[in-house]
Amino acid sequence: MENTTKILIVTCFILVAFLGFMTGILLQVSDELPIRTITVPQDTKEERVTPSAELPEWHEIATFTGSNDDYRCFNIQGEKFKVVMSAVPMITYQPNTMQVEVIKDGSIVATKTLEWGATESPDMKREIIEVTSGPGTYCLGVYAVDLENWQITIWDYY
Repeated sequence: MENTTKILIVTCFILVAFLGFMTGILLQVSDELPIRTITVPQDTKEERVTPSAELPEWHEIATFTGSNDDYRCFNIQGEKFKVVMSAVPMITYQPNTMQVEVIKDGSIVATKTLEWGATESPDMKREIIEVTSGPGTYCLGVYAVDLENWQITIWDYY
């Protein structure tokens, strides 16, 4: 047997012995630690929370689709709502865009834009507009430049 092989075997035995020694110490120390028990009084009552019909939740109220400019209106009941917008661009090697304006009482309350560069991959993009302007009638102005299609879904929180 070569000298380096003998040194390697001896080193392995020393490491195994050291690990065994350390394991023994740790087990002995853990046996000496006191065990704490926590008692729970038997007279405690389990409280059950029943869901209330009054809690607000998200409701899908409208879905609009298209490929060109559009203008659509809808009613909101809750204090907030969100507009989920997505689009797929045409392959034109020109910039492609979709801009959505949320309008209430003739004023723009929120806007978002999806953009694709001339050499960017024509994958679908998605954005969310969150609006907290309360209940009422809202309109969407959709401005599309070279899009295959777009989709907008309105979610009302009431």
